[in-house]
Amino acid sequence: MNEFNGSSSHPDEDDMLREQMNSGIPLIRAGRARLRLALPRHRDIIPRTRTPAFQSLCRTYEVTALMVDKLRKEVPCREELLAEYEQICRGIEDDANAMLDGEKSDRWC
Repeated sequence: MNEFNGSSSHPDEDDMLREQMNSGIPLIRAGRARLRLALPRHRDIIPRTRTPAFQSLCRTYEVTALMVDKLRKEVPCREELLAEYEQICRGIEDDANAMLDGEKSDRWC
């Protein structure tokens, strides 16, 4: 039995997210670095973009990317959950591209 949620193989998703949020990693800085790798076209502007909306996006991206990393290591792999988090990462990358291109959205100010 798993100590996290009573299942025999995997920790609970909420527990995993909480662990990532409380990991002690500077989430904004780490997310910013990951986005610089993922978005080479914006590599130079990402470090200078300091809006609260972009910082929140960086934090969310880092937590989501950490979940992807952790899910990829699980045996057996929870393929559907992994695909969901990979899709979230792609959506955040799309939002970051749009934000850095100066586009407006109701999702950010």
